[in-house]
Amino acid sequence: MKVLALLIVIAGLVIAIAPQYTNCEAQSGTMPAATTAGAGLAATPVTTMASMNTPVAATIVPKMKCLWSARGALAVGVSLAVAGALLFFARRKETRRALAIVSVLLGLSAILLPTTLIGTCASAAAVCNTTMKPIMLIAGGLAVAASVLVLVVNELKRDETVVAEAGP
Repeated sequence: MKVLALLIVIAGLVIAIAPQYTNCEAQSGTMPAATTAGAGLAATPVTTMASMNTPVAATIVPKMKCLWSARGALAVGVSLAVAGALLFFARRKETRRALAIVSVLLGLSAILLPTTLIGTCASAAAVCNTTMKPIMLIAGGLAVAASVLVLVVNELKRDETVVAEAGP
């Protein structure tokens, strides 16, 4: 049971950390120069007095879908790691059952984030599709499998308190 809990913690950490470095924006190394209306003012030189009163057109650069998937994966992964850590120390059967169900749902969320909930970039050759998406799918699947295994082992395991109270 403890090994499965550690496996869930590791899967949660992989889900939280790996997408932060394997999304397209993290790989490009360049951030957009002007993302808000105020940032464009410093980038344009002022040549005449009249141009100081003229507002500069805002250049809003939309963020890539894979960046939002990576940010969502951070929340799901940290939550999964915490649930796995709590599962490691859980002693009661009901607590283990509840934490395993939560872990299954978080693992499914990790699978759904890059596939249907938010998605990734349209280019099949983008780093988010070649690296981030498979990592999240494998780690999410591993978390779901380990959590279901915890559920099965937990239900098959005899309750020690009932056996001790029954006596000889």
